[in-house]
Amino acid sequence: MIAGGLAALRQFAAAKPAREACEMCAKEIPERHRHLVNIQQRTLLCVCDACSILFDHSEATAYRRVPLDIRELPDANLGDSFWNSLGIPAGIVFILRSSAMGRAQAFYPSPAGPMEAVLDADFWDEICGAHPSIQAMKPDVEALLVNRANGARQYFIVPIDECYKLTAVIRKHWQGFSGGKEAWDRIDSFFEGLKGSRLEGASSNA
Repeated sequence: MIAGGLAALRQFAAAKPAREACEMCAKEIPERHRHLVNIQQRTLLCVCDACSILFDHSEATAYRRVPLDIRELPDANLGDSFWNSLGIPAGIVFILRSSAMGRAQAFYPSPAGPMEAVLDADFWDEICGAHPSIQAMKPDVEALLVNRANGARQYFIVPIDECYKLTAVIRKHWQGFSGGKEAWDRIDSFFEGLKGSRLEGASSNA
């Protein structure tokens, strides 16, 4: 998910119309709705529940349904010296495994949109080796979301659309060089909302 993936992030972070429609059947959908990832085009589609259940997480289809579960990893202690050695110029980053690219990719949300960061393969292998839950992430539709900004040490496995939502928050509210109080309050609220969060009424296996 590189050029196409960045396009998907920017598409999602842009202002949305008041009424949305399923991008498969054109049925009107609510603000909270399911998403599919188009593996070949590496884009995100907003879909109704009926269309979403046509696709699973397997590699046999061109589309994959974005799951709903959000899992905090309180024991994912990535040491400061180890993390700083990566040279990622941001305290917030998300890492996903792209089946189209055949490797893991890291992005950090910025006021200009998502920016790709160089991710060392050995680093990713070390993380996965230490944390089986990260190794088990579903390609393309789940990401490791890391918050190490302003002294935080938070790690989550999230649906990829949550990363898009965070990108939208930063793009909308960031001011100046440092972001400003409102932006950071919104970012803090976003991460607080992730704890134990999921879409209402959804099955954990959906």
